[in-house]
Parts: sequence; C-alpha cells; structure tokens
Amino acid sequence: MTIVLLAAFLASSAPSAATPAARAGNYWFKTYSTAPFKEFWSAELSVTDFALSMPKVLTAIERAGGKLTQPLRNFASSSKDGFQQLSFALPRAGAKSLLKTLRRLGEMPDPVVRPASAPIPVDEVKAKIALLMKERSEHPEALAKVPATSAAAEEILEHLLMVDSVAGHAGAEVLFDLQVKRK
Repeated sequence: MTIVLLAAFLASSAPSAATPAARAGNYWFKTYSTAPFKEFWSAELSVTDFALSMPKVLTAIERAGGKLTQPLRNFASSSKDGFQQLSFALPRAGAKSLLKTLRRLGEMPDPVVRPASAPIPVDEVKAKIALLMKERSEHPEALAKVPATSAAAEEILEHLLMVDSVAGHAGAEVLFDLQVKRK
C-alpha cells in the first residue's frame, strides 16, 4: 500500500509530458562562456640585444592598443638570462600589425592560436531573455506565489543578460602571451 501511495505521489508531482512550450528545446540551466576573449595567442620572440629590444617591444604593444594584464614587474623575467614573459589584451584588429612590428625586432614564428571557448549562440540567448522578460511582466502575481522559482528565474535572467552583453564584445580582443628571450 505504501509503495502504491508513493508511486501515485511521485507521478502527480513529476513534470507532465505536456509541459509548457517554453521548455521545448531549451535547457534553462545551460551556462555560456563569458570569456571576453575569442582567442588566446602564444608566441616566442628571440632578440639579439635583449636590453635594447625590451623597451621597443613594450612600445610596440602599447602602440597596437595592447594593455598588460598586470604590472610589468609581476611577470617572470631575468635581465641576467635575457628573458621576459608578457601577457596582454590586444584589439584583434591590431594583432596582425603587431606581429609584423615584433618580427622586425627579432625572430618569431607564427603564434599558436587557440579558441577561448565555444561561440555564444546569441539567438538562443536572446530568445530565452525575451521569454523570461515576457513571463515576468505578464505573470507577476503567479511569480509572487512561488518566490524560490521566481528567484531562480531572476538568476537565470541575470546570467543570460550578462552573456548577451559579453557576446557583443567577445572577439574584439585576443589574449596574447609573449615570451621575449635573448638568442
């Protein structure tokens, strides 16, 4: 008897096959990348005169619109061994011209380019935002009766709005890791 009652309870509380169309095809707890970079670039520049070349490298990065990810003194370096590690964000448009400039200072093979994350499905994100906003504005009384569900929907909406904002800027910059070393 207990098993029958438990089964009946679980069947009545389980989502029905006729769930709202809002769920069809959407996984609401899907997380999307919010990485501001579309690609990561890594390269090594070999220079003849390390002390003379480093200021030129930093100037070239700055002129191309690059910004170090941390203060220069925090990067691994050795003036004795002629080595400097750099990491900087760079507008994608200026990356190719920076490569040309750096190659004038020394030897540098093509950088290794890796994607940062999967592309954001902008249409899917915008559709979810529109549906959540519509239901929020059309059914405030119903949402007030289910505060936990309302809070979960707000968190999902907050994430989706952040992803939509990032999607508009993602790919505009690359994260470039550069090692400058003496030959």
